[in-house]
Amino acid sequence: MKARVNHRKRKIFEVLVSLGGEATTQEIASAAGMNVNGVSQTLGVLANVRCLGSKGGECRWKII
Repeated sequence: MKARVNHRKRKIFEVLVSLGGEATTQEIASAAGMNVNGVSQTLGVLANVRCLGSKGGECRWKII
């Protein structure tokens, strides 16, 4: 099970990189083909990613 979590984190991070290092939760989820809620939860635990702020519940994430 742990390998699946690591794969998920890696995929989400790689999608964020491919989007230029900054994108909204929805943009990342759409590009990754994943559920927005799951992507949001995963982004929240990544040490090298920060939320820049949000509008209407949609966070904009950036690689730091």
